Amino acid sequence: QFGEKLENLGVTFVNKKADKTCHIDRKLITGASPQAANHFGKLCAEELLQSLEM
Repeated sequence: QFGEKLENLGVTFVNKKADKTCHIDRKLITGASPQAANHFGKLCAEELLQSLEM
């Protein structure tokens, strides 16, 4: 139900199953599952440092 409402608002879901992938969309960084936690943390740190360099 909630997913359908989001799709109606234009949200596109990129993960279909729980794995260790991460995705960046503008300023939103998401991880597909708890398995993505390590990569998610590294990705967030890299993006934060990049934003501070500008």
